[in-house]
Order: sequence, then C-alpha cells, then structure tokens
Amino acid sequence: MNIIQDITLRIFSREDVQAVQRLIHKTIGISYREVYPEEAIAYFKDHHSEAHILSDATEGYTLVLEWYGNPVGTGTLLGPNIRRVFIDPAYQRKGPGKLVMDRLEERALGKGISTLDLSSSLVSRHFYECLGYAVQKEEVIPVRNKQKLRYFAMDRNLRENPG
Repeated sequence: MNIIQDITLRIFSREDVQAVQRLIHKTIGISYREVYPEEAIAYFKDHHSEAHILSDATEGYTLVLEWYGNPVGTGTLLGPNIRRVFIDPAYQRKGPGKLVMDRLEERALGKGISTLDLSSSLVSRHFYECLGYAVQKEEVIPVRNKQKLRYFAMDRNLRENPG
C-alpha cells in the first residue's frame, strides 16, 4: 500500500479546525508520552487550541493531508515560521511529513522567503535534521509541578541547504 499515492493535500478551511485539533491532540498523546512528563503534554495540548489553530490558519498558510477523506496530517507556514506540523502516528515514517514540509517550503520560496525557522519537540528533532534543519539552541519552558518542556529552535536556509 502506497500511502503517499492515496493522500490528498489541500488548503485548510475553517470547518477543519476541530478535526485538525483532534489529530494534533491524538498525535501529542501518542508520540510524546515516552519523552515528556504529563504536565508538558498538557501544555502542548493547551497550546494547540482551536483558537490558535484558526488564528494561524487565517494569518498564514495551513495544509491538511487526508487519506480517503480522513485528516492524517497538517502543517502551517506563518511568515518565515513553520509550525504545527503533525502527522497521525499510524502514517509517520511513510512520507506524509516530508510531503507537508516540501509544500510549505515551496510556498515560502514562492513568497520570497528563503530562511525558515521552527520549534521542534524532542520527538521531531531527527525528522527535521534529516530535512536539513539545524538546531540553533535548546529551549526549556517550565510547566506545572516543576516539570520542564524541552524543545529545539531550528532553522534552515532553503537556498544554501537544499533538502
């Protein structure tokens, strides 16, 4: 089964907000539980609220990936910042994440943006490094119960570092 062949990639519409939030929260709940404390997971879920998703999609360019009508991925370009790239865990490591990133990077280049930045979770760092993004610094956000949420500020010059 070739998942990429059967994926539809389209622009986000306002009606997608709840389905995209469910996808993001499901992915966080499954993919992050091995590396983040529950307080950090709650922080991530709060951060990816319907209001934030809708605001970023309105101000930026958000994609939705569907497999036979079911949302399985998303990603947003907001100025030079890539954010909210999430792929359903059942579809990870099969190409949809790279497909989203390729389209977002194409859009950036089309807008004259050649350097992109993003914040990467511990889980996603390797994925972004494989696409040519480099860690600029490690960041820590304190969350409830004196727990910490670690992540990485990353960037990539699309012209100097082709993927």
